[in-house]
Amino acid sequence: MAQVVTTNPVFPIADQPVTITVDVSGTSLSGYSWNGTTSPVWIWTWVSEGCASSCDAPTNVDPATSPAQDAAKCVRISTNPDKYQITFTPTVFFNKPASELKKIGIKLKTKNWTDNKQTDNDRIIVLNTGSLLVNFTSPSQSLIFKNQGDQINITANASSVSDMTLKIDGNIVSTVTGATSLNYVHTVTESSGSSDVVIEANNGSEIKQASFTYVVRSPTESLPRPSGVVDGINYDESHPTKVTLSLYAPYKSSVYVIGDFNSWTPQSAFQMKKDADHYWLEINGLTAGQEYAFQYLVDESIKVGDPYADKILDPSNDSYISASVYPDLKTYPTSASEIVTVLQTAQPQYSWQVNNFVKPSKRDLTIYELLIRDFDTERSYQNVIDKLDYLQELGINGIELMPIMEFSGNDSWGYNPIYYFAPDKAYGPKNKLKELIDKAHQKGIAVLLDMVLNQADYECPLVKMYWNGDKPAANSPWFNQQATHPFSVFFDFNHESQNTKDFVDRVTEYWIKEFRFDGFRFDLSKGFTQKYNTDVGLWSAYDASRIAILKRMANKIWSHTPDAYVILEHFADNTEEKELSDNGMMLWGNMNYSFSQTSIGASSGSDLSWSSFKSRGWSDSNLVTYMESHDEERVMYRNNQNGNSSSGYNIKNLHTGLDRVKATSTFLFLIPGPKMVWQFGELGYDVSINEGGRVGAKPVKWEYYDDTYRYALYQHFADVISLRKTYSIFKADDITFTDGGSLVKQFTLKNSPYTDTPQSTDEMNAQVAGNFNVTSKSVSINFSHTGTWYDYFLDGKPVIVNTIPYTMNLSAGEYKLFTDYPIKTPVTTVEESVVNEIKVYPNPVESILEVERENGPITALYLYTTQGMKVIPPRLSKSAWDVGNVAQGLYIAEVHSKEKTYRIKVIKK
Repeated sequence: MAQVVTTNPVFPIADQPVTITVDVSGTSLSGYSWNGTTSPVWIWTWVSEGCASSCDAPTNVDPATSPAQDAAKCVRISTNPDKYQITFTPTVFFNKPASELKKIGIKLKTKNWTDNKQTDNDRIIVLNTGSLLVNFTSPSQSLIFKNQGDQINITANASSVSDMTLKIDGNIVSTVTGATSLNYVHTVTESSGSSDVVIEANNGSEIKQASFTYVVRSPTESLPRPSGVVDGINYDESHPTKVTLSLYAPYKSSVYVIGDFNSWTPQSAFQMKKDADHYWLEINGLTAGQEYAFQYLVDESIKVGDPYADKILDPSNDSYISASVYPDLKTYPTSASEIVTVLQTAQPQYSWQVNNFVKPSKRDLTIYELLIRDFDTERSYQNVIDKLDYLQELGINGIELMPIMEFSGNDSWGYNPIYYFAPDKAYGPKNKLKELIDKAHQKGIAVLLDMVLNQADYECPLVKMYWNGDKPAANSPWFNQQATHPFSVFFDFNHESQNTKDFVDRVTEYWIKEFRFDGFRFDLSKGFTQKYNTDVGLWSAYDASRIAILKRMANKIWSHTPDAYVILEHFADNTEEKELSDNGMMLWGNMNYSFSQTSIGASSGSDLSWSSFKSRGWSDSNLVTYMESHDEERVMYRNNQNGNSSSGYNIKNLHTGLDRVKATSTFLFLIPGPKMVWQFGELGYDVSINEGGRVGAKPVKWEYYDDTYRYALYQHFADVISLRKTYSIFKADDITFTDGGSLVKQFTLKNSPYTDTPQSTDEMNAQVAGNFNVTSKSVSINFSHTGTWYDYFLDGKPVIVNTIPYTMNLSAGEYKLFTDYPIKTPVTTVEESVVNEIKVYPNPVESILEVERENGPITALYLYTTQGMKVIPPRLSKSAWDVGNVAQGLYIAEVHSKEKTYRIKVIKK
């Protein structure tokens, strides 16, 4: 109820100066200073109503970026450091005519993003456009609480000379004629209940009203909660017209429920009863299946939604959610303010099709990290459903959704959560999310949720209920006043508090049981500590208390879902990570820098051996290795910007850069253990992480899929992912690296029990080698034994290894997979010049290879030579390729179409 806004004049005119005064008491700006000194704040303001159709709505004036920075700077009043003033003429400030300015919205904010303090709520100032306006300047809030016998000083104003009538609960208590203000002192005589105060002004041509409500305080009744009631919204299937609400609120003295069912006013019948530290209320007479918006009014001043609600309504953001993404979204109530939550008895239930999903083993997981906002243009759960075939064909068996629980705003990475049980409406209804998970399960794909339990944003009711100016209050049941570590962006959970433990367990069980998520990736799990240290290095050191916190959480999850995935973004001391792995948790293995250095042809920092759990001394294959995630620069972007070159070989060239990603992905996927791909890495996405701001929306590039060379990278990913899922050798524990940071890299995989004469693929051994220099190199390959090996990427061509190491020449960027038992490539291999729908015509004069397909165009041709794969540029049309610069002989040509890849033998005449 703080953040009082007054204007002079009372009714501002668009083309005349107005002085706005804001009292920031009770907000994060209270007592604000920057680096220990008092500092100004800026007004963030927008056209709330009246702007022509060519204007954005809202039309923000951002003091951090606007040329009008100085004009937006507020002045602190010396006699009251929590009051700020600013004077401007709206038409000048917005550079818009008065006809387009009817209402303006305001907030006060700091200019510095890292400080990030602001007033709590949007406030609207109505501009005088000539029509009659009326308001109260005393009291300054629309809702006040009083005791019996208290006096209320009432001042009402009209924008033009009017007859003014003041009514309390419909009874006239004061009138004036031919005036622009009315003053009255009212004495509260009621012992309980609420009263409506209305001012009516009549200037002879118009009649307008304004109102406020006062509530007479009543003591809170103490009464035990009904059996089985838990905090949150409790439905009773046998009584669909009833709901029981419960709120945990220690140290609070009163809580009212306000909502659609009581005109959003505190009423005695809706004052919650108290059971120890829990407030509860049974509400009857609801219509089954109807949605009701509601809030809790705590201690007469704090409005919050239910922390356990599965749906919220947001007055600042819901209007920007399209009906195609969220059909029939409930309209935000006109009588409400701030975020509200929704209850609905007899809700439509989702009909699950898969009730016995078998999760892929942890070792076999190939996870696709996905941000719905940047995955397709509509930004919806349906977009992901529509692309499940694409992911399945890629070989993905796990999707990791970046945070989808309600976060601040509609446009975010999601690491600013506010309501932990509500899927964000910006992506669609909750049953559409269930459909996504269900259909993924039908395709054998597990779905994991990126879970943010290190921090919460201000609008989280658990934060907002216990607030002290600019940080959580000291008596917060859930949050530290100051983060215990150096990377907290919002407000830091205290994971040693029993209240936080209980909340964490409710959250994790809910998403598994209600939505059937298969597990979680826990963001910034290294922050789950009460061992205070803001030194990055010391914070990363072994922390037994943090280990205990994480083990407790994981064991609780496994108590109800034994096969749930628990993945940590941890990056702590290796001894700590090993202990967590030994307990069954998986951990992110960030190899972005090493793979990026390898790909651009820079030896420094390019050692890939840390990609293996064995190299880290771990006992179990619980390392989720990746070369890209949402937090890192793209490998292909690094190729474009920093790639090396030599003698015509240039990594900055698109085709060469994509081939380098093929090479690095071969190493990534064939090193045993779970893996992760960041969305569109399989298409060589090469937009910088910093485009549009680090966390800003990135361009959607589905046209990459129609590009011949990028599509070939997608197929290569699918190929090597298929290998690791199909053959046991790529799950082997016996791995030896020969690397040491050089750009000639190799590793050896030995099956167990080892044999150098395998009789099946189950006994097969493998050797992977690559030359990541920009020039050809003579490479000594450390095969595990002599004899016959098969070159997988040359269609299984036999290689006779007589000595070890075996020396062979690898051209720049060339990579090899050898197996000692022949395995087939995932495409058809035949000897004839005609296969299925493909016809090949070697031209003996022009050395042109023509390829025809009856049912569609050919998109690409790759020629496999003794030096590796060669991309053949098209000539004349997409079905003709120039092979004139290749020596005469017999080759394997790979023909790509959109539906299938064919391998055929081609004789060049």
